[in-house]
Amino acid sequence: MTLPSQHKPLQQFLSLDKTQPVHFIGMGGIGMSGLARILAESGFQVSGSDLRKNTNTCQLAALGATVYLGHQAENVPSNGVVITSTAVPDDNPEIKIARDLGVPVFHRSDVLREILQGETLGHERTVGISGSHGKTSVTGMLGMALQGFKIKPTIVAGGVIPELATNAVLGSNRELAVAELDESDGTLVKYAPTHSIILNMELDHADHYRGGLDELTATFQAYLRGLTHDSQVFFNWACPNTRALCESFDSPTFESILLSPGDIFTGKEPQVTYNLKNARDYDRGCYLGYVYKKNKLMGELSMGIPGMHQLFNGLAAIAVGDQLGFDFDTMARNLSTFSGMGRRFEKVGHYNGALLVDDYAHHPTEVAAMVRAGKEYLSGIGRLIVVFQPHRYTRLKQFWSEFIGSFAGVDVLILMDVYSAGEAPLVGTDSQIFSQEIEASGMVAQVQCHPEADFSDLKERLQSQICPGDLVMSMGAGNITQLLRGWEEG
Repeated sequence: MTLPSQHKPLQQFLSLDKTQPVHFIGMGGIGMSGLARILAESGFQVSGSDLRKNTNTCQLAALGATVYLGHQAENVPSNGVVITSTAVPDDNPEIKIARDLGVPVFHRSDVLREILQGETLGHERTVGISGSHGKTSVTGMLGMALQGFKIKPTIVAGGVIPELATNAVLGSNRELAVAELDESDGTLVKYAPTHSIILNMELDHADHYRGGLDELTATFQAYLRGLTHDSQVFFNWACPNTRALCESFDSPTFESILLSPGDIFTGKEPQVTYNLKNARDYDRGCYLGYVYKKNKLMGELSMGIPGMHQLFNGLAAIAVGDQLGFDFDTMARNLSTFSGMGRRFEKVGHYNGALLVDDYAHHPTEVAAMVRAGKEYLSGIGRLIVVFQPHRYTRLKQFWSEFIGSFAGVDVLILMDVYSAGEAPLVGTDSQIFSQEIEASGMVAQVQCHPEADFSDLKERLQSQICPGDLVMSMGAGNITQLLRGWEEG
């Protein structure tokens, strides 16, 4: 869709007496519901619509928000403002009537910007977490790491924090906010947090960044140029693209703080500020390591969720918390009990002695990381069964070869049809051809294709194959998240 623009900024509407309605289109989505929650808890008159009821809409209704099922023109308040997202098409009836009536239409990023730095809702210190992978996890980690301190931060995440049972929390004051910043549609450039984390940088959203990695890099550069002189930016120095981004600024207006998952680099490279040493698998794919700050030991950090990448994510959270003045030992203790974000190696049940896990992985790098974490969790006992639903034809086409390699080591791979996310099919880009090429690669022991959208047939087919000790993982950014949930123990 075309991003909406207004002559008057959103803050002029939010600075009124809070009786002017704020209407969210698609308010049940994980990205919109958190923003609606913050506004509702801040005293605004919130309404919204979505195609069906879910946990998010029910929670918002309990907060006093008006929830409509279905998108109809009559849902739009004539005296309010409308909030939309990149996923909402221009022909949505609520978008059309808002424009016909002259009702101001804003993008969800405008709301988040106001929560972070606006005059009415803004916070004194703000942490923005960005990057191609891991930003949801780090947002949740930092939010949990700071629990129990005197300062209760506002948190806006792109996933549910299980310990808090929500994806958004309104802090006790306007002193600190922690938020996930999305680069997928270019709206990243709207924000200017006091503390920024750039976890990594890799082309993902090929539908938006038609110019490839160069265009993505330009977006991050524009974002960094918009930061204030007293800002801090935390760069993953082990990621070549993130390192190049940092080095592209000869005289930055911000302070660069470098992170590394391994030992400090030597030679002419600048000293890494925070790094891990002696990282190791200590319990079924879960890692621990020792955190160093400028080569001085801070202490041990252990994570209770599988994957070496999660230990590095924990390091990023610790580094920012340390710069904000929070105690290392308390943060490390909080992180050791963190159970992970919703849809990030989320344990959703058991069946016939097998563990069922759901994950949002939809990019080759993420898939490979989850396969590795799954194999480490199994520790040689049981099979890894993966059900993968490709998300968007453009992404599958862009990373075809990379996806094939990302499944190396999987024992049983079941491929679903592409979840289009509104895209038109691309000739030669489908799960049938994809499964044939994966099978021909010889990197996966058994490949099956299930192009039908019927989950009940797939469920029965999958259940007939599960053995005690197996790990069954559903992966993808589409509706595959429904597949493994609610199973009765077999």
